[in-house]
Amino acid sequence: MRALTMLCLAGAVGLATAAAQYAYSQSPYVPAAQFCANGTSAPCSIIPAYIGPDPMLANAVGYNGIIAAPPTSAAQDSQTPFDNMSWQSFVGLNWISGTESAPASTGLAASGARVWQTWAKVNQVFGNSPVQASCANPSNLPVISIGSDGKGNPSQKNDDYYQASTDVPLIDINGNWTLYERRLNVTEIAYLAAPGGNPLNTLLTVAGQNRFVAGGNTVAFAASSTDPLGARGSMELKIAWRILGPNDDASRYITQNVLLAVAPDLVSNTQPICANVTVGMVGMHIIQRNPAYAKNAALLPEWIWSTFEHVDNAPLAATTCDPAAPVGCVNLNQPSCGAAAAGSGVASYFVPSTSSTTNVPPTASSTLPNFVWSPAQPYAKGYAQPVSVGARTLYSGPQVVRCWQVYSLTVALNRQWQKALAGSPLANYQLVGTQWGASIDGRVAPYPNDAVPGLLSNATLETYIQNNTQPTASGGVGSCIGCHRAATLVDGKTPADFSFLPSLAAPAPTRFQFAQ
Repeated sequence: MRALTMLCLAGAVGLATAAAQYAYSQSPYVPAAQFCANGTSAPCSIIPAYIGPDPMLANAVGYNGIIAAPPTSAAQDSQTPFDNMSWQSFVGLNWISGTESAPASTGLAASGARVWQTWAKVNQVFGNSPVQASCANPSNLPVISIGSDGKGNPSQKNDDYYQASTDVPLIDINGNWTLYERRLNVTEIAYLAAPGGNPLNTLLTVAGQNRFVAGGNTVAFAASSTDPLGARGSMELKIAWRILGPNDDASRYITQNVLLAVAPDLVSNTQPICANVTVGMVGMHIIQRNPAYAKNAALLPEWIWSTFEHVDNAPLAATTCDPAAPVGCVNLNQPSCGAAAAGSGVASYFVPSTSSTTNVPPTASSTLPNFVWSPAQPYAKGYAQPVSVGARTLYSGPQVVRCWQVYSLTVALNRQWQKALAGSPLANYQLVGTQWGASIDGRVAPYPNDAVPGLLSNATLETYIQNNTQPTASGGVGSCIGCHRAATLVDGKTPADFSFLPSLAAPAPTRFQFAQ
């Protein structure tokens, strides 16, 4: 395989300069990558159930583990065990299914179904949208199905092109919508089907949820073992894809060839879209329900949240916030975090221009309501501005920039993992951060008070709420835990243990609206 090193991460689309991308406060301490949950020295296929030893969690360290003086040893480093777990999970999930005992050079090869692709999609658990495109699939390709309610609105029952947090889409430089799919593991499916072992109280139907609530039950998804090599808890994945074009280097991405099926009432000519396309992964959320564990008293049982992005997605803003010094961030609760860093080049969601307005969602119009699809690529061309760049026509859409720096210790760890994964497309991804539940102190008062770091967003999945510390009418908070705390059952009031999936039991689930 072709060697990939940190020197080539700017890639074909180009990013901000390395100095701008990694100009963070540095600690003299360098965290150590743990490439496999069993302690061996090479990336492996094991998806860990839990973090390894983390001495800081014996006490109520909370956010202090990040905003205190930079750690000088592993004993003072609360974050790296979480980040290593995140990377181990990302690698294990993207291992080629059936080759789990093979070395990484084989297990991470670019052909074959990856482990996560063997997990169920949400429609396989909760049922399909009222309307789907009927497309022939003679090659038996994986299907990304964008279904609708039959009234011109996309449904959440299948795959999606609206971001969950704001109900608006994201457009890449090829002028196409970003696509989203969700998967869940068998442990979570088993709990949803029969919480407490009682199938009459199934959370997969409205009637079952009503019986569950009437019985005085509380939603509590199956948690993981406290042993990293033990049983995994309930897990949910959300993957963001962009459609690759002839000018994109597909070798830099985790890719799949798919049948794209779009319901006819979502298309401007009211005809279904049935297209074979190659998509590249640009974002991945991984969440796993962690246990309450006395030895890690500071870690609340609120899931562990990992989020990854492709390194070519977007540049940093010229003025960014530092998760290690969050108080006083100038971008909080602002619709834009300003211009991109000086020298930023073309990225998957950014075209250099003179405009300083970034992260602005596309808007529907009277002639193009509800973000309709064009019948052929570029599918979102009615909502983005064509721009000539050299011999190419690119599309300027939301002009995405990252508002937050990546925590400096996470950056150092990313470099080690990317080097170990050289030769695989996985080397072109970065861990944006791992969020975990903990009580935080008054030094970070503007943020949700139960998460470390307080704010964490993926630029392809929560583009427009990166700086939100409180829910607004147009979107949630820029915090995984802060946002998902609002998840309920179909009744709209029974807490759903941080998962929005039970709301899909409704015949036509309504999109969650945040109250100001």
